[in-house]
Amino acid sequence: MKIEKVKKRDRERTKSKILKAVGEVIEQHGTEKVGVNLIARTAGVNKVLIYRYFESVDGLMEQYVRSGEYTSTTSMDYIDNIPTLSPEERGKALNDLMQTFLKDLRERKATRDLLRWEIGTGKSMLSDARNQVAAKILTKIGDLPNYSDTNALVSFLSAGIYFMTISTDYRQKMIDVDLHSDEGWQRIEKVIEHIIMDIRE
Repeated sequence: MKIEKVKKRDRERTKSKILKAVGEVIEQHGTEKVGVNLIARTAGVNKVLIYRYFESVDGLMEQYVRSGEYTSTTSMDYIDNIPTLSPEERGKALNDLMQTFLKDLRERKATRDLLRWEIGTGKSMLSDARNQVAAKILTKIGDLPNYSDTNALVSFLSAGIYFMTISTDYRQKMIDVDLHSDEGWQRIEKVIEHIIMDIRE
C-alpha cells in the first residue's frame, strides 16, 4: 500500500513538473515551439511520460488549462475553495473572480500567448476546457440577485478582459486608457466592479 502511495505521489509530482514546463516553454519560445521533445527536456523527464500521462500535446495543453498554471481561477483548488454564498455575497465573489482573472492575464505572458495561439489555430479544446471550469465556478457562485443571466455577463466581461490584456503586448493605449500603467488598469478594475455590483434587470 505504501509503495502505491509513493508511486502516486511521484506520478503527480512528475505531471506537475511537465505542466510547469509547458508554461516555461511558451514564455521563453512562444506557442509555436510547444512540442513533446522541448517540454520533456525543459521538465527533465522522458518524453514517454508525456504520452503516458497526457496522451498527446493537445491533451497536455488541455490539462495545462485545467491545472491553474494557465490562470489561478481555472484550478480545481480555486473552485473547491468557493464557499456556499448567500445572494448578497455573490456580487463580491463574482467581482473577486473577474479581478483575479484580470490580474492573472496581466502577469502571465505565457497565458496571453496561449490565447493568441488558440485564436490563430482555431483549436477549441482550450475553450472547451475553460467553459467547463467556468460553468463549475458559476454554479458554485450562483446568479446575481438582481440579474438572472450571470453567465452572459461573465462571458461579456471575460471577452473584454481577454482582448484588453492581449492588447498590452502590441499597443500602449486603448482610447486614453494606458495599458502599461497601474493607473490605467485601476480604471478598468473600477468599471468591472461597477458593472457587477450595480447591474439590474
